[in-house]
Amino acid sequence: MTNYTYIASTEFINNLTFDYVETYSFQRGTEFEENRKLIQAEYDQLKVKKEKLDNLPTDEEVRFLELNGLLGFTQYLLNDKGQFHPSSKRTNIFNHNDSNIDRIKNILLTEINEIPRWMCAPVYRDALVFYKANKIITTLNVCLSCQYMETKMFNHINGDYKTYDLFKRFFIDIGHDVEDPEYFPLDDIDKLKQKK
Repeated sequence: MTNYTYIASTEFINNLTFDYVETYSFQRGTEFEENRKLIQAEYDQLKVKKEKLDNLPTDEEVRFLELNGLLGFTQYLLNDKGQFHPSSKRTNIFNHNDSNIDRIKNILLTEINEIPRWMCAPVYRDALVFYKANKIITTLNVCLSCQYMETKMFNHINGDYKTYDLFKRFFIDIGHDVEDPEYFPLDDIDKLKQKK
């Protein structure tokens, strides 16, 4: 049985002791998209072969499972073996006394008035990695499109709509190439509220 956990972003950051944070961008860019097409084609060929033969040679089965792990599931910055996603690029390191750490904390401390409930599956492209004594203590995978956060599979972090807009502005400011950099859903929500 799968254990799902849901905690508030405020609880997440208030219970976290760390020395520094690294930021990452992944699953984006031309190189990633081109590589994804190549591995999708390889995966499709192996899948057809597996269905026809009802089995694959050991080396091809290993590769099939590896590709399935990259294509068939939600991708996180770290896999279950603690390995970074092959497309990940570290963008920044912020020591505990850096003003960007305060900004991250303030974003996660945003009061939760309404949790986004989009029907899309998250595609994580931005992430934070929290370290204590040079050891990873947790990650925070952020999907700005679906407005979703997880530390790892099934460990959800709830945030307000505003949390995601603030994170989007933060990631833009530190150099991430976010999707739709001019669009902020909170602007639309505010317009709807004003019409009422």
